[in-house]
Amino acid sequence: MGCDITLFCEGYIKEKWINIDRWYRKDDWPEIMVTDTEGFDYVDLIDGSRDYGLFYLLAGVRGSEAYNSYPPISPPKGLPEERDALLKKEYNYGNVPDNMNFHHASYLTLRELKESGYGGLMRLKGWVDEADFDDTMSRVLRGDRCQSHFVDIKEGEYRRQGKVYKEWDGYINLNLTDMIEKMEQLKKERRIASDDEVRIVFWFDN
Repeated sequence: MGCDITLFCEGYIKEKWINIDRWYRKDDWPEIMVTDTEGFDYVDLIDGSRDYGLFYLLAGVRGSEAYNSYPPISPPKGLPEERDALLKKEYNYGNVPDNMNFHHASYLTLRELKESGYGGLMRLKGWVDEADFDDTMSRVLRGDRCQSHFVDIKEGEYRRQGKVYKEWDGYINLNLTDMIEKMEQLKKERRIASDDEVRIVFWFDN
C-alpha cells in the first residue's frame, strides 16, 4: 500500500502561526473564513513527491534505524497545538471514522531541518552501482547538484550484490535540500527574522 504526505509551511507572524505556502487570493492569508469555492496560490515544497527516503528522514516513516545509518530528524511530535485554521480544516476533513489512515503527524522548524545537516553536502558511505556512481560524481564535478543512490551499510548482504563500497561527500536527499531552500525563500518574502519562526507541519496517510 502506498503512503502519501500532506505538508504545509507556517510562519510566526503578528504573534500567531500563519500558513505561508498556500494563501487565499482575496486577502493574502487563509483564515477561518476560507471556503472551498475560492482558489489558492501555492508553493509546493516537495513538488508532490512520494519520496520514502524523505518520509523516513522527516519522521521515521517507511524505514527503520535497524537498516539505516542516518536517523530521522525527530520522532513524530503530533500536531502543534497552535496552528493555522487551514491546517485544522484539512486535517479534520480527512480524519473521520471511515478514513482513519492519518499517522505520524509532526512539525519541524527551519532551524531543526538545517541543524540536522541533511540539507547540504555530507559524508556518506554505502554500496553503490559503480557505473551510476561514477556518472553522478562526474556531474558533481561539473557543478551539477545530484544524488547518488546507495544501499546502506546496515542492509543485508543480498542488497549489496553487484555493488561496490564507497565513501563520498554528497546529498542524502535532494527533495529535502530543495524544501529547505524554498522555506528560506518564503522566510525572506514574509520578512520573518528567525529560523525558529518558520516550520513545516505534516502528516501521512495510506
